[in-house]
Amino acid sequence: MSDPLSILVVSHTYVTPENRGKLEEMGRRARVRALVPAQGADIAGVQRAAASGGESYELVTLPIVGSTLPGTRWLFRRGGRAWEGFDAVVLEQEVWSLAMLQGLALRRRHCPRAALTVFAWESLRRPGWRGSATTPFYRLAIRSASAIMVGNRDARELFLRQGADAGRIFVTPQVGLDPRPLAQASPEEPRSRRRELGLDEDAFVVGFAGRLVPEKGVLDLLEAVRRLQPPGTGVQMAVLGSGPLETQLRERGSRDGRLVILPARPRDQMAPFYQSLDAFVLTSRTTRTWKEQFGMVAAEAMACAVPVVGSSSGAIPDVIGRAGLIVPEADPDALGAALHRLAVDDRLRAEIGVAGRRRSARLFSHEAVAATTLRAIEIGRGRAVERPVAYCDVDD
Repeated sequence: MSDPLSILVVSHTYVTPENRGKLEEMGRRARVRALVPAQGADIAGVQRAAASGGESYELVTLPIVGSTLPGTRWLFRRGGRAWEGFDAVVLEQEVWSLAMLQGLALRRRHCPRAALTVFAWESLRRPGWRGSATTPFYRLAIRSASAIMVGNRDARELFLRQGADAGRIFVTPQVGLDPRPLAQASPEEPRSRRRELGLDEDAFVVGFAGRLVPEKGVLDLLEAVRRLQPPGTGVQMAVLGSGPLETQLRERGSRDGRLVILPARPRDQMAPFYQSLDAFVLTSRTTRTWKEQFGMVAAEAMACAVPVVGSSSGAIPDVIGRAGLIVPEADPDALGAALHRLAVDDRLRAEIGVAGRRRSARLFSHEAVAATTLRAIEIGRGRAVERPVAYCDVDD
């Protein structure tokens, strides 16, 4: 028997243990080493990378210079030998980041024969000179890589504009989710989850989770909920997260009992929140420099069979497909109308919930994302394997 494919994955994303499910799945089919910073920061705080000892892959942690929040301004201090002896290298960083440039140099020096796959999220060309300044970095990544993975269709378009071969570009989220803990709540479970979280057990509860910043559309949601008055029940808005708008939201919440602010929590502790909800909303707003790149919280809520309402910003419609409701961004009236439909129609909520759970498991599980990643690597190596399906091209 031939030796298994050996893959080196380099990214700060895997400092967070909940993001490693893809690596676990890949490690069952190939020899995988993940090279990650010894510690990093995300919305839930600073974390130290550590392995549990039972993984199917090898986790190698190294000290860094800089910070992983944002994830473009750090470098490994050492560790060149960790790159030696691999058939394939996967660099999961924006093309203009310090870590990507270092990774390209280390791969050329220590494993030049390894097939290179790069992954990028950036979905919007930067305005003015900043957009032009990224062009050399895109072209360097395109020349260096045998395969390119991107998190959304807009990121794919950016690479195509820079001359990338469409046959070498694959659309997939960077990490997946585990559908097992993200389970559909039993009929009795939402009330107990609400008691645990301090929510109204009898209300129609609308939830949001993420950064509390204007571009996430949380103020649009607040306005839509304020106007929502479905017959026969009260309405409550549960917001989980932190950010610059937190103080303003807490002030509003102190005057309006329908708004509850909950602290941010790690991904592996999100299921009880989703399971407490009647509807989950992600109504991001596109700005001059940003639009929604994916929306993992929407995929997680769908995995819990919670009906999802999303805006038209960026990748949100592609994540939800037909398994949810899409409204124009920055339109509280349209959002309120969609929520009213869900509040008064139990059958619609159930149908959307079932469709969302099916779509999430099919496209966004750790297993699905790992399979897409491995196929992209093999195609980049010149192997004739079935091309993976881009989630943005699946609308059922």
